[in-house]
Amino acid sequence: MILADYEEESGYREARPHFSKRQRLPPVVMLCKDMMPDIRTMGESAKAFPEDIKFLSEAIVHEFGNEEYFNNALLKTFRAVVLEQPHKQPGIALLTMVLNSAKPEIGKSVLNYFFDQVQALLNSSHDSEYETKSHDTGPWDKIKLILRFISILSPMVIPDDLIELYRRLLQFAIDINNSTEKRSPLSEAIYTNTLLNIPYLFYFNSDNRASLKTLVEDVLIFVENDYKIKDSDIELLKAYNKNSPYEPVHWVTAVLPNVKDALANEMQQLSSVFLNYDSLLTQQTTIHSFNEPLNLPTLEQILPFSGLDKGFGSVDSLWKTPRYSFEVYLPNSVGPFATVIPTTTYTGMLFQDILLDIIESMEFNRLEVARQLVTIDLFFAPGIFTEPGLPVAQLLEQFEENHSGTTFKIEDLAVGAILQLTFKLPTVSQSFAYFYSLLVEICKNSPKAIAPVFGRAFRFFYNNLDKLDFELKARFLDWFSIQMGNFNFSWKWNEWETDSVQWCRTTYNPRVIFIKNLIRKELRLTSNSADVEESVTDEFQKYMDPSFIKREDLIHYYSSLFKNFQLDEDDLRNNELYFRSPSFPFYESVINILDFFHKQPDTRSIAELENILKDVADVHGSIIEDFNRFTVTLLIQAIVFCGSRSLSHANKYIDDSREELKAILAQIEVSPEVKDQWICEAVIRYWNKNSQNGYLILDSLRYNGLVSSGAVLNFSLTEQYGVNMSLVDSTSIESIFRILNELAIATDKNVEPFEYVFNRLVGAANDVVSQLNTSDAIVVPDLDQEVQATDEELPLLDLAWKYESIMGFLKSILRKYSDEFSVLTEKTITNVSQGVTHEPTKQQLNRWILEAAEL
Repeated sequence: MILADYEEESGYREARPHFSKRQRLPPVVMLCKDMMPDIRTMGESAKAFPEDIKFLSEAIVHEFGNEEYFNNALLKTFRAVVLEQPHKQPGIALLTMVLNSAKPEIGKSVLNYFFDQVQALLNSSHDSEYETKSHDTGPWDKIKLILRFISILSPMVIPDDLIELYRRLLQFAIDINNSTEKRSPLSEAIYTNTLLNIPYLFYFNSDNRASLKTLVEDVLIFVENDYKIKDSDIELLKAYNKNSPYEPVHWVTAVLPNVKDALANEMQQLSSVFLNYDSLLTQQTTIHSFNEPLNLPTLEQILPFSGLDKGFGSVDSLWKTPRYSFEVYLPNSVGPFATVIPTTTYTGMLFQDILLDIIESMEFNRLEVARQLVTIDLFFAPGIFTEPGLPVAQLLEQFEENHSGTTFKIEDLAVGAILQLTFKLPTVSQSFAYFYSLLVEICKNSPKAIAPVFGRAFRFFYNNLDKLDFELKARFLDWFSIQMGNFNFSWKWNEWETDSVQWCRTTYNPRVIFIKNLIRKELRLTSNSADVEESVTDEFQKYMDPSFIKREDLIHYYSSLFKNFQLDEDDLRNNELYFRSPSFPFYESVINILDFFHKQPDTRSIAELENILKDVADVHGSIIEDFNRFTVTLLIQAIVFCGSRSLSHANKYIDDSREELKAILAQIEVSPEVKDQWICEAVIRYWNKNSQNGYLILDSLRYNGLVSSGAVLNFSLTEQYGVNMSLVDSTSIESIFRILNELAIATDKNVEPFEYVFNRLVGAANDVVSQLNTSDAIVVPDLDQEVQATDEELPLLDLAWKYESIMGFLKSILRKYSDEFSVLTEKTITNVSQGVTHEPTKQQLNRWILEAAEL
């Protein structure tokens, strides 16, 4: 952690409470408390930077070597900045070289300290006991950052020693790569990270530059000849299921050409990116070497860890699967220019790398991350970005006047970097809460500048919803709803009115599904539905009903419980127990059941409950269609009603009544599967207006052994009144993922539920293909193009969207639970070959199944 690491290890922090109020801390501690924060913020003010270098260097020269406490504090502060705020490395390097000129032993100490850090990280890289903290980026990412810092120190380091570091690491990457026929995540990480640092050797225009350039050219020729990039076209990892709006850039493929371009033409690209600190650099009369050669792990030691799948850090884990660019702000989206530096350039790749490191390494301080991301331009050459907060309309005007001016926006770059991590497949590196709150924080800091940036991202994802990965649609929905809730639900809904008018009669149109789920999420996020109602236009008022199933279907559900009895539809009210309505024939008995559940568990007996149910059966059994089903429905809805004030209340009533409910349910002579289905229906029908609450109650019933996980999965995957809710309702989809996530981390691993979900979805795909009656590939026109459909064509188009949703869901679960499906590879392929007759579907599924086994 960057805040006072040196205090933690010194003992002063722990000793502080023993000082009396009048007793002062030792002078060296007071000095560090004053000086180290200045080092951490150095460069944030360009005007004060030269003075900061002068003042800090003089103070450090005076103090260094006098007390171990100061030496340690200085080195630990340098390390924290280098690892957590890599954009500030050049300032720390400049300060180090000024110190080296004045007092060479300081420069030598800093160089050896960081060299030893690299060695320690290499040693830990193959240690099975290595433990990461939540903000630990991983040993290889840290090695990358320290190598970058050492490279900037090139004016005070012997060139051959520097190049030997690069050669050793790149040869290591080549050896790991050659040790396997498959792609090696660690090899690609070392290869890319090391090459990305090479231009930093030339940050300063020093006496070493000419000799360094010759040595670097030899290294680039060597690595270009010896490193073989391996195929990594994995469809499961693609953010778009079809017709991607851009061509993703493969990092390992792009890095070498980017670096070579950066070094070409007398390094003009670098001079336009790096700040020119040459005037502040003092003459380096003492040039250092490393004390000893770098000791790399053997192949035998490192290969078991080369998959980067053993929890070694958030950034290192990004390399577990092939790294591709993820773009949101495409060129020409707002005008004939780009607002984000393309990853096909060294500058674009470098900024992406630095932004991701800041986001990942400083997750413990969200406020500071939000500030650093949008001020990173201060640490690079002026002119790379436009004026902060410049509106797109004004940028377009400037571009039309001067095509040579920059159009890159720091806000687009920062938000895009966070979204890249938010939408990372197959898994995110941090919790979604961190990324979502970071986006909220950035917008709060500068709402006028950031809100339009969010708006363009919203439009981009919305326009590509029909192509976007199934799981990423859910992430987009979550992010959008959170932003809406934090900013008074304000959105220009009229932008989407055309889609609503055209497709409102469909069930599976991805844009209509998104709009419905978004409004329902917004309604759940506020206790005042008027806030949402006032924000949406007249066209969208019809989606303000958050019902899981339509009211007529709800009426049908309750009516099916009875015979020779007409229920009063007015008694079906939101979040209310229908059976306690005064017009209901035996509501007094229902009140008695509620009173029973309200009693303290030790003051009631199960006989009381049994007697109430017996009286109902004796007196009113003639109007009940199936008394077993009715008993389950009544008891479950009574418990849900008692706990309807909050989830904690619901959990309490379920916990208190668990044994009694189990005893009653055991007396009902139907199959467990049927009982479970009745329970799921009873809960979700009660919470018809808020199905999220219903599914969370089902979770509580699962944890208490009153309903099985398989039953909830079955309920979600079963078509209800002609609609597959697992494809259209976000709460149903979230429940499926929540259950599978729990099962995936369970110690007693059971792969049957994963196989069950897969087979159910395959069955649904087969049904759709049968209805479409085609042997050809099912292709749906892109919604970003003008799509028209007659009344006769609309049902077929809706079926095609349904098919795409099913296939998207299958792709997501194969990727997300690849460990579970890798055990089932042979069985799943056999089932698909035997159970799927539609050849395009069979080929697609078989490819994904094999890819899942490789993840």
